[in-house]
Amino acid sequence: MLDSSEPPPFDVINHDGRAPLLIACDHAANRIPASLCGLGLGQEYLEKHIAYDIGAKQVSVRLAEMFDAPLLSAGYSRLVIDLNRHLDDLSLVLDNSDNVVIPGNRGLSDADVARRIDHFFHPYHDQYAKMAGQLAQTHPRSLILSVHSFTPTYEGRNRPWHYGVLWDESHANVARTLLASFAKIEGIVVGDNKPYHACDPQGYAQVVHAAQNGLEMALIEIRQDLVTDPQGQAQAADTIFKVLSPLVGTSL
Repeated sequence: MLDSSEPPPFDVINHDGRAPLLIACDHAANRIPASLCGLGLGQEYLEKHIAYDIGAKQVSVRLAEMFDAPLLSAGYSRLVIDLNRHLDDLSLVLDNSDNVVIPGNRGLSDADVARRIDHFFHPYHDQYAKMAGQLAQTHPRSLILSVHSFTPTYEGRNRPWHYGVLWDESHANVARTLLASFAKIEGIVVGDNKPYHACDPQGYAQVVHAAQNGLEMALIEIRQDLVTDPQGQAQAADTIFKVLSPLVGTSL
């Protein structure tokens, strides 16, 4: 599904980073492969949240530099296939997102979906598994950080949280530490399993890569209006670095 001029399904930055930390950005890109003809959408839709997590990659890159950690980021839009879903999840390939019809995803056969799984999902998660396994071997007590962003409003309701920490009982200690650290920063409103709940649905990496390698997992959501420009992205990276640093390199 990709020709020789197109980038691969994932990008690895700072591959040899030495921190006991792996950063992942599942919804980093809004690129659509040429073979899918933009999924029938105008470019204005590819600049919206339905296509990718605005600002998340830029924050992730900064964090990879600050921590000296490897970063794995998706090369293509979640509209092609959502890398943070399980293969039996009905939202793996959406034909409608936030009331926007995705023409190129309508009426897909099982074979069509299987091609996207083979060309995008498996290569990304094979690399994720490799990097998580290497991290576990080098730093048995280490952490995966998954970086996402969310819209300031949803269905007409304002979302007051600047950051959200998503978690379930398997990573409760890490989440509680992060929530307490965020809460100490003046002016920041942090959401405890907001604006989403970690168990609905559970992200693929949390269930697979962290659990299979005995690693801790943190999933942080950033409100998108905070990270639309380089200054905001730098501020968000500084904030996350501050709250995450006590966990990186400790016994967790």
